[in-house]
Amino acid sequence: MGSKSKRRHAQKQYNRAQNKPVPPADTADQPLTPDADLATAPAIMTPKELRKAEKERAKQAKRQAKEQAKIAKAQPKKEDKGEKKPFFLVRFFRWIGRGFASMFSELKKVHWPTFQQIMKATGIVLGIVVLFGILLFGIWVLMGLLHYLLLNGNLDGWKI
Repeated sequence: MGSKSKRRHAQKQYNRAQNKPVPPADTADQPLTPDADLATAPAIMTPKELRKAEKERAKQAKRQAKEQAKIAKAQPKKEDKGEKKPFFLVRFFRWIGRGFASMFSELKKVHWPTFQQIMKATGIVLGIVVLFGILLFGIWVLMGLLHYLLLNGNLDGWKI
C-alpha cells in the first residue's frame, strides 16, 4: 500500500469510529498542516496526526471532567449548612402523615360503583357459584356411580 492509500484507509477507520460520513475523493489531495484546527482540517489525516488528534481530544475530556468535579465540590451540601435532621419521632410521624395523605389522594381517584351495579355483580357471582355447584355435584354423582359399578359389577343397591 502506498502512503496515500494508507492515509485514506486510516481516515476511513477514524470516520467510522466517529460516525462521520466518508469524505469525497476530491479532498484527498489537500495537504494537512499539523497545527491546523480539527474542525477546519481536511478530511484525510495521516495515522500519526490521527493519533495526535485523539490524544488531544482525550486531554480535553479529562480537563472538562476535572472542571466539573471542582464545580460539584464547590456547591454546598445540606449537611454543610449546619442543618440538623429532626428528631426521629418527628420524622416517623411525618412519614406516616405522607403515607396517609397519599392513601387518601388515591382513594379519591377510585371509581365507586352504585348500589345497582353492586347488586348486579353480586347476582352474577351467586349465579356462577350455583351453576358450578350443580356441575360439581353431577360430576361427584357420576364418579360415585362408576366407583360402585367397578366394585360390584352391577348397579343393584346403588344409592346417591
